[in-house]
Amino acid sequence: MDAEFWVAFGTGVIALIALFHSSRVAAKARVKTIEDAYIARYWQILERFPSSALVGEEKADGAACDGEELRAVRLYLRLCEDELELRELGWVSTETWEQWRLGIRVQLNQWPVADEWAPIRDGQRAPNQFTLLRQLDGDPDCDPRRTIVDRLMRRSLNSGQPRP
Repeated sequence: MDAEFWVAFGTGVIALIALFHSSRVAAKARVKTIEDAYIARYWQILERFPSSALVGEEKADGAACDGEELRAVRLYLRLCEDELELRELGWVSTETWEQWRLGIRVQLNQWPVADEWAPIRDGQRAPNQFTLLRQLDGDPDCDPRRTIVDRLMRRSLNSGQPRP
C-alpha cells in the first residue's frame, strides 16, 4: 500500500468523523429548539392559570376553575402528554426531562391541575388519551424514552402479531 492510499483513507476517516460530529451538533440543536418551544408554551399556558395557583395556594372553599382557567388547565395536561411523547421520540434531553418530570408530577397533585386530572387519571374522562401521563403519574421514575435496543425488541415482539 502506497502513500496515496493512506492519504485517501485518512481523508475519508476525517470526513466521516466530521460528518458524525456535525450530525450530533445538529441533533442537539434540534432538541434545544424543541425544548425551548415547549418551555415557551408552558409559560403561555401558566399565564392563564388562576392567580392563587401560581403561588401554590389551595383553592378557596368550593372554588372551581371554569372558562379560560379550565381551558388553561386542560391545555397544560395536553402539553404534558406532548412532552412525554417528545421524550419518547428522543427529542427531549435527559437533563431537561428530569426537570420536566419532577415539575409535571408536582403539578398533577396541586390545585387546579389535580382537580381536572383526577377524573382523567381514573378513566372517567378521556379514557383513550393521556396514556403516557397516566404512566408517569403511576411511576415516579417513568421515562418514556426507549433506547434503540428497546425499540428493536418491541418491534420484533410485535412483528408476529396482527395489526388492529
